[in-house]
Amino acid sequence: MIRKHQFYGTASVGERGQIVLPVELRKAFDIKKGDKLLVIGHTHAMNIVLFKADAIDEYLEAMTEDIEHIRSELRKRGD
Repeated sequence: MIRKHQFYGTASVGERGQIVLPVELRKAFDIKKGDKLLVIGHTHAMNIVLFKADAIDEYLEAMTEDIEHIRSELRKRGD
């Protein structure tokens, strides 16, 4: 079963501002030494999101398709 959300543990911020991602997370997302992650923050919700840099285009394409699908459904309903 594929879950949309999974808890992978915690990460602490070190003296130099570095974090270590839990091993289970690194395995699940195939994150290896040297991989680039995009760090995006949302100040109002106090959220921080990490994206694998080489996967962001695929994510944005899927998000765009989802948004277009929602817009289409709203137009059909007249909302």
